[in-house]
Amino acid sequence: MEFLTAVFLWFLFFSISDTAIVDLTSETSSLISFKRSLETPSRLSSWNVSSPSSSHCDWFGVTCLLGRVYSLSLQSLSLKGNLSPSLFTLRSLSVLDLSENSLSGQIPKEISSLKNLKELRLAGNHFSGKIPSEIWKLKQLQTLDLSGNSLTGLLPSQLSELPQLLYLDLSDNHFSGSVPPLFFLSFPALSSLDVSNNSLSGEIPPEIGKLSNLSDLYMGLNSFSGTIPPEIGNISLLKNFGAPSCFFKGPLPKEISKLKHLAKLDLSYNPLKCSIPTSFGELQNLSILNLVSAELIGLIPPELGKCKSLKTLMLSFNSLSGSLPLELSEIPLLTFSAERNQLSGSLPSWIGKWKVLDSLLLANNRFSGEIPREIEDCPMLKHLSLASNLLTGSIPRELCGSGSLEEIDLSGNLLSGTIEEVFNGCSSLVELVLTNNQINGSIPEDLSKLPLMAVDLDSNNFTGEIPRSLWKSTNLMEFSASYNRLEGYLPAEIGNAASLTRLVLSDNQLKGEIPREIGKLTSLSVLNLNSNKLQGKIPKELGDCTSLTTLDLGNNNLQGQIPDRITALAQLQCLVLSYNNLSGSIPSKPSAYFHQIDMPDLSFLQHHGIFDLSYNRLSGSIPEELGDCVVLVEILLSNNHLSGEIPASLSRLTNLTILDLSGNALTGSIPKEMGHSLKLQGLNLANNQLNGHIPESFGLLDSLVKLNLTKNKLDGSVPASLGNLKELTHMDLSFNNLSGELSSELSTMVKLVGLYIEQNKFTGEIPSELGNLTQLEYLDVSGNLLSGEIPTKICGLPNLESLNLAKNNLRGEVPSDGVCQDPSKALLSGNKELCGRVIGSDCKIDGTKLRSAWGIAGLMLGFTIIVFVFVFSLRRWVMTKRVKQRDDPERMEESRLKGFVDQNLYFLSGSRSREPLSINIAMFEQPLLKVRLGDIVEATDHFSKKNIIGDGGFGTVYKACLPDHWLRNQTGMLEVLDWSKRLKIAVGAARVIAGTFGYIPPEYGQSARATTKGDVYSFGVILLELITGKEPTGPDFKESEGGNLVGWVTRKINQGKAVDVLDPLLVSVALKNSLLRLLQIAMVCLAETPANRPNMLDVLKALKEI
Repeated sequence: MEFLTAVFLWFLFFSISDTAIVDLTSETSSLISFKRSLETPSRLSSWNVSSPSSSHCDWFGVTCLLGRVYSLSLQSLSLKGNLSPSLFTLRSLSVLDLSENSLSGQIPKEISSLKNLKELRLAGNHFSGKIPSEIWKLKQLQTLDLSGNSLTGLLPSQLSELPQLLYLDLSDNHFSGSVPPLFFLSFPALSSLDVSNNSLSGEIPPEIGKLSNLSDLYMGLNSFSGTIPPEIGNISLLKNFGAPSCFFKGPLPKEISKLKHLAKLDLSYNPLKCSIPTSFGELQNLSILNLVSAELIGLIPPELGKCKSLKTLMLSFNSLSGSLPLELSEIPLLTFSAERNQLSGSLPSWIGKWKVLDSLLLANNRFSGEIPREIEDCPMLKHLSLASNLLTGSIPRELCGSGSLEEIDLSGNLLSGTIEEVFNGCSSLVELVLTNNQINGSIPEDLSKLPLMAVDLDSNNFTGEIPRSLWKSTNLMEFSASYNRLEGYLPAEIGNAASLTRLVLSDNQLKGEIPREIGKLTSLSVLNLNSNKLQGKIPKELGDCTSLTTLDLGNNNLQGQIPDRITALAQLQCLVLSYNNLSGSIPSKPSAYFHQIDMPDLSFLQHHGIFDLSYNRLSGSIPEELGDCVVLVEILLSNNHLSGEIPASLSRLTNLTILDLSGNALTGSIPKEMGHSLKLQGLNLANNQLNGHIPESFGLLDSLVKLNLTKNKLDGSVPASLGNLKELTHMDLSFNNLSGELSSELSTMVKLVGLYIEQNKFTGEIPSELGNLTQLEYLDVSGNLLSGEIPTKICGLPNLESLNLAKNNLRGEVPSDGVCQDPSKALLSGNKELCGRVIGSDCKIDGTKLRSAWGIAGLMLGFTIIVFVFVFSLRRWVMTKRVKQRDDPERMEESRLKGFVDQNLYFLSGSRSREPLSINIAMFEQPLLKVRLGDIVEATDHFSKKNIIGDGGFGTVYKACLPDHWLRNQTGMLEVLDWSKRLKIAVGAARVIAGTFGYIPPEYGQSARATTKGDVYSFGVILLELITGKEPTGPDFKESEGGNLVGWVTRKINQGKAVDVLDPLLVSVALKNSLLRLLQIAMVCLAETPANRPNMLDVLKALKEI
């Protein structure tokens, strides 16, 4: 018996051992098969069966229990390939983690074989397709993480078959459709759910309240609709609720206040359009509340002061109003941001109670008064932004009392006084922004003692010299002090600021030469010294500033040649040397600048691809090598002494949008290859000596807006292909030797505003099809050999301001309608065979025509009598109605303004009346006067240089003192004037306007002519200055707002925030309506399309009615 027992045990042992050996061999084989299926098997180099003593349980990422694979964890190994089904033969596998690799393809359905699987983590791969339905057969599954893939399809309701699931993450995929109610019904154990960043839609079903054990819910970045269901309050254990950018609408359910464990609530970037519920004050455990950009309205509820655990309160980018409630002082805030709201009142002194406050961000509100000195009582405060408010007074010295401040932004206020000793205590300060205030005095020497990395002092009243000690700073990376009154020289010590990346000192009064030592600044990315009084030569050492992306030395008195070494600046993207006295040739050796398409850091790059050498004394030819500068967008070489031919290589510049070579001595023909510059919008070759034909290829330039070829020696006919230029608004071909007949194809340039072809040799008739150019305002065909009659259709063009047909061979009767009946707008002299009432010359007609005319006259007389009776009756009826309405002023106002509502503004209607054509000098309240050239010469002292005050889009702007002091152009900051004075300025400016930089209308390009409608636009800008108290251009206008005052105001109005643009120094209940009325007038003047602007007579009349 004992023998039999021993034999049985021996047999049993070897049977079990054989089975184990077979299983272990099978697991090893499965793992090796998985490795071999990868595209990167070398990442699992330790998986090797060559050593007989090696066990697969010892391999990297493999964990065994009782000799079998229990866990396989291979995250972040850069594994690439499909997921091999061989892994799914590991029957004992409980944990499979392949997250953060590059696995792709579909998830195999064989995964259902892993009956013991508890954790499946496949996040951060490239899996695609739908989730296999077989995955829901894994009844033991507790964690399922499929986030960060490219999975598609609907959310499956089969998830209800996973009763033990605790953690489910499906975020960052492409799931779509609505969330089915069954999705929430059978998860009694689920504690974390993340479906964020998908394409889910529809309303959230109320069944979400069944997730009673849920602590974390993330559903942001989807396209849900409707409101957050009140059943959300039933998830009693919820701690973190994140639902940003979900398109949820308000009101927010009061049931949220039932979430007593809620610590983090993020509903940012939803169009809630409601107020903050006062019930939020019941959330005693709330530590983070993020409601940024949620279109909130109303006040900040004082009840938030009951949230004793609240540390981060983010309310920026909403429409909250009122003052900061005192109750907020009772919570231990670390961060408080409420930027870009409509909060007002003074900054409270109780801010000093926030003893642990790290960040206080209140920019772009309406806070007034002085900066409270109690800020020094915030010992932990590091980040302070009070920009773009209405703060006044001087900056208190106590601001830096704690010494912890690292960033200070007080820009865009009304702060005054000096900053001497103000920041001495800011021992940790790295960024200081004081842009656009009224701070005066000198820049303190003590700033150099601080660890400052960025200093921005633009648009203030700083005077004196820049402290030499500032350049000793080894930390300073950005220094900007443009638009001040700084004087003195740039010292040699500037070369010591080794970390400097951005130096902007434009629009000051700096003088002397640019020091050679500036070449030591090898990290310098932006150097802008525009509009100073610098002289001497451009130092060749600038070629050592190898990081330069922007070099702007324009509007100075620099002389000599452009150093060749500048062409070696491989990162240079913007070069402005215009308005100097530079001579010599344009550097032509093989260059490195304007070649680099991908820049390492464009954070400082303001103008991409600008090459501006205009208004100098440069000579020689345009280098062929310029065609290799592939990133060029604008080439401005006008008003130099350049000669030779236009290089065909410029056509290789595929990004070129503006080419201005006007005012030189260029010869030869226009290269036909220019027609390949398909992005070209402005082409100005005027005032040269070009000959030959206009290239037929110009018809390919379908983005062209301005074309100016005036005053050359071009001949031949106008190519019919120009009719393809559908975007063209201005074309000037005047003063050439062009001939042939005018093509009717020109009528297809439907956006044309100005057509100038005078002083050529055109023959034939004026095409009547030109009468289809409904936007046309200026047509000049004078000084040609045109014949035939004047097309009536042209005279009737609705927007035509000026028609010059003089000195041709036109004949027949002048049409008596439209512009042709106004001698001040239609110039017809020099056409001997014209006749008609308009020019006071009777036309001869034969007897047959006379009898026919009498018959027609009889019919017209009868018709006229009938019309007269009808009009007389209608007039009596209208007068009766008016009498009835006189006692109803509100109804009269509503009727007067009806139909012109836009963002709460009533706009003037687009008047079609026209002012007489003058020489575009001025408009007067008295009878319109013509200013003679002699008057202008005398008023400008024979165009003396001492009277030059700037340069506009069409040349130099002079100060002219007329006998009765009609016009006075004054530069500098806008003075703080009361409303009556500003209105007088507006009325006065309506009589005398002229275009200059910042006032240029959009239709004036490199090749435009000044127009009366352009003057109306300029006047609109002047009105905005008076209304807002801001200058037309400046650094405080962002690119997204057009980079100027007009763009900023337009964006505000489009957002329904017209009141925000009004100068706070003027706004009052009594003046608000008057200011808005003036804003209405300004915006009509600023219409983008010239035809939609009123004339100045209408504007002046409207101003007088305010």
